[in-house]
Amino acid sequence: MRKRAEAWRHFDVDGIIAHDFLSPPPKSIPTSLSLSEIKTSLEASNFFLPDTSISARLVYVDDVFVPSLSTTSSSPNLNADNCSPSSLPTSLHSYFATLPDGATDELPYKETTKRNPIPISKLSGKDHMVGPFNSQSCVNNQQGTACFAALNTIKCNNVALIEVPADAKVEKPIQVIRASSSPSLDTALHPRTIVVAKDGSEASIIQTNIDLSSSPSTTTSGATLFNSYTQVMVGENATISHSYVDESGGIFEASVDTDEEAMEREAQRPGLQNTLLETISVHLNGQHASYSNAMIAGGGNGRSKVAFSAHLMEENTHVTVKGLCMSGGAQKVDMRTNIHHIASGCTSEQAQRNVVGGRSGTSFKGRIRVEQSAQQTDSNQLVRSLLLNERSRVWCMPSLEIIADDVSCAHGATVSDLSEEELFYLRARGLDKETSRNLQLFAFLDDISRDVHPSYLGDEKVGLKARLGEKLQKIMPRGERAVKGEFSSV
Repeated sequence: MRKRAEAWRHFDVDGIIAHDFLSPPPKSIPTSLSLSEIKTSLEASNFFLPDTSISARLVYVDDVFVPSLSTTSSSPNLNADNCSPSSLPTSLHSYFATLPDGATDELPYKETTKRNPIPISKLSGKDHMVGPFNSQSCVNNQQGTACFAALNTIKCNNVALIEVPADAKVEKPIQVIRASSSPSLDTALHPRTIVVAKDGSEASIIQTNIDLSSSPSTTTSGATLFNSYTQVMVGENATISHSYVDESGGIFEASVDTDEEAMEREAQRPGLQNTLLETISVHLNGQHASYSNAMIAGGGNGRSKVAFSAHLMEENTHVTVKGLCMSGGAQKVDMRTNIHHIASGCTSEQAQRNVVGGRSGTSFKGRIRVEQSAQQTDSNQLVRSLLLNERSRVWCMPSLEIIADDVSCAHGATVSDLSEEELFYLRARGLDKETSRNLQLFAFLDDISRDVHPSYLGDEKVGLKARLGEKLQKIMPRGERAVKGEFSSV
């Protein structure tokens, strides 16, 4: 991990190495926690969906599996289970040897593939290939998560395994809940999730990171390194809808851009010590496979990095990625995506929204690479960011690497505050200045959040939608700045 490397240039590396994270992970949930109280609390906030609304649920507290809160056999068409790496079925052992960022050069093609499997480093021939994992051209485009994925492989104690059998249609969502208490010492957790959708199957996954306590003790809480690795394999004619929502790390302070006392409280907030590293690696290794993802980075951890990659390995596959980053207080948030078109006739659609306030910083780098073999590709990427004050920062870097010559690809990025014209339109219809601004901001969030599974999204009173609204109120500028709506930058 080099501070000046492209993968970590806008990340708070010093904040990670300031903690040793040497305390062993817990073997059981804290004795101070009552399972019935946990369930009641999670149900009240809509974190914990009712048994009648799901096909299966896997619940972990500090990466310790909690069977009494989980349901692992409610659907005959589904194998959703918890297992240790040593008890993983032999057919899945290869997934533990697969690392992102090109660290594993071989792609996980099926034995029945009609393609000539070519290593990632040699795709598109000698004049256009990215080269070996440690080559400079490859390093410049890496997300920096391969080493942490390897660490996860070594250290993980539990695996959330979701297998959807061939031709099975799982109508209700499968929920994976990763809950965190407030450890008294610096602790590293390494959760692992593996999703395998076999040929002709359909399923929806809701994957969430949450806190058990909304107000952890400021005197006993240690820092947490949450190093998670999620792998998704999508077979022929299979469809996976994946909602990933991070709400861990507490809630940041409001008005830190103008109020020094608020900034002092933010500096003492326990969640500001935490680091979240989430790696999501998707392989579409069957023709006509489809994968859609809604990623919400809405937690309060001091440092968050979400790295998503999708490899379209067979013909006529499709990927949709909708991402939302909300940062406030003194957070540093980094989201990186890599959509890799390998086979011909594939399509991808990506929309990213960033809302940045307080004294936080958010960076986004989205890469689309279209190999020589990926003719007739159709791919689009659009990044829109709202920068709500002069003390917050945002970096947006959409990129296209096109080797094929028969493609339709587009990308773009904007950075702004809400425009005066939009605010005037609402004010002319009787709304006051602050209400007009709030309405525009909520609409900006809704453009992405509505793609989260509706059972978890909820409404304005309870559920994810209500919690995002609460956090947005923390990000909104106070006073005169709250009604200006001036253009910031582009």
